[in-house]
Amino acid sequence: MLAKSKVQVINTIMDKMAGLFPARIVRVVHIYSSMFMLLIMLFFTLTGITLNHQNWFGASAESQLVERLIPDDLVQRVQPFLEAEQDANSGSASNPSSSNPVSEIAIALPLIEWLRSEYQVQGQEIRLDWDSEEQLFVVDIQQPGGYSIAEFDLAAGELVLELKYSGLIAQLNDLHKGRHTGALWRGFIDASAAVLLLFTLSGFWLLLPQKKRRTRAIGVGGLGAAMFLFLYWQTL
Repeated sequence: MLAKSKVQVINTIMDKMAGLFPARIVRVVHIYSSMFMLLIMLFFTLTGITLNHQNWFGASAESQLVERLIPDDLVQRVQPFLEAEQDANSGSASNPSSSNPVSEIAIALPLIEWLRSEYQVQGQEIRLDWDSEEQLFVVDIQQPGGYSIAEFDLAAGELVLELKYSGLIAQLNDLHKGRHTGALWRGFIDASAAVLLLFTLSGFWLLLPQKKRRTRAIGVGGLGAAMFLFLYWQTL
C-alpha cells in the first residue's frame, strides 16, 4: 500500500512537471537541437572511439628537424627591435625609471609570420621565450595533432626548427579533447555541450506526458545511471 502511494506521488509530480512547458514548444526545441547537434554528436562519438583506441592507428609520427641560416631579410626586419632593446637595456642600467625593454611580442611577430609562410606552421597556442643577453628567441607553437618549436639564434643568424604532425586521427583526437585548439574551439565545445543538454532534457520532458511508456523508459534510464556509477567506482 505504501509503495503504491509513493508511485502515485511520483506520477503526480511528473504530471505537474509535464504541464510546465507546452509539449509543442518542447518538441520544436528537441527537433532543432538534435538537427543542430547531428554532425557534432557524430564527430564526438567517432573521435571518442578513436581516442580510446589510439593503438589501432600505429605509432606516432617522428618529428622533423631543420637547421638553417636565418634569411637576411628576416634579420633586417627584426634588427630595429633588437637595437631598441639594447638601447632600452642600456638606459635602464643608467636610469632604471627612464625606459622599458622592448616587448618580446614586437620581435616575435615577424618571426612567427615568417614561420607560417615558409613552413606552413599552424597553431593557436604560442609560447615565447626571449633571452635578450644571448639574443636567443624560442617560439613554441602547439596545434591539434602536432607542434613546431623554433629556436632563433639572432646573434649567430641560425635557426633550429623542430616540426611534428601526427596525422589526421591525432588531430581529431586533440580536437575532441580541446587540446591546443585555442579559445574559439573551446567555446564551441561549451556551446555544443549546452545544446546537447537542451536536447537531452527536452527529450526527457517529452516523455513525461506518456504515462504508459515513462515508467519503463525511466527504468532504462536508471539502469544506465547505475551502470555509469558502477563503472565510475570500479575505475577509481
